[in-house]
Amino acid sequence: MEAARRVVERIGRAASPVATYLPQYYLLQKTGKDGFAPATCLAALLARTLSIGAWANGAHPRDASAPAGGALGILVQLLLLDAIVQAKRKKGGSGQKKRYGATTRQLGREVRSVLRAACRDRDRELAAERFRKLWKPFWAWDELGPYVEVVVVFALYLVAASCLLRFRWWRTLLVTAAATCDMAAPVPQIVRILRRRDAAGVSAFTVLLRLAGGVVGARLGARPRFSTVQAGLDACLCVQLAWYSPPLTRVRGVISA
Repeated sequence: MEAARRVVERIGRAASPVATYLPQYYLLQKTGKDGFAPATCLAALLARTLSIGAWANGAHPRDASAPAGGALGILVQLLLLDAIVQAKRKKGGSGQKKRYGATTRQLGREVRSVLRAACRDRDRELAAERFRKLWKPFWAWDELGPYVEVVVVFALYLVAASCLLRFRWWRTLLVTAAATCDMAAPVPQIVRILRRRDAAGVSAFTVLLRLAGGVVGARLGARPRFSTVQAGLDACLCVQLAWYSPPLTRVRGVISA
């Protein structure tokens, strides 16, 4: 019974990154609305990639659910990014100007310019200005190719560094960073809804599944504090979805009239 429980638990951990975000992907494909925050995809991508790096460094080496869940999570986030890119194309029209196209060479040059200003020239104001100019175009890509390239290159470098740096502090850093990214994933979505005052395009099923995962992690997970904060953020997101739902929006309109 104990062995069967472990198998079921590992299968659940491996499948949860996909099962959680599939409703959001279905909603994006069905409606084409751009209410879902792309930065949430970035946080989830970082969390899954860092978890693979921690596994490569020796964290739970016999547990195959970590790399499997990480790979599946990266796949579903790339699918979400693809749906967001398609929604942006439809909204912007076919004549929308491409920022980088399907290559990351220009991105690499701009990243190096930020690092040169920060490290070599020690000019923080210039580095901050270049970073602000870089951050906005990163989300202005209208093709999936650059996002895939960035994720693949980052993952390869991270796994290589994890195989070389066989230190406990490096493993702890990766695990903590992965938990932090997973915990903070709802924050961009909360900010986006507050700015737009609209929650259209956000899947309530995905938010509820994340909330359930946070509650379970707070009770049974290895890092209950991170899971508790994640559950609190997802609960705030649930309140936003309820507040901006069509029934409450109509009620507020009647009251204000």
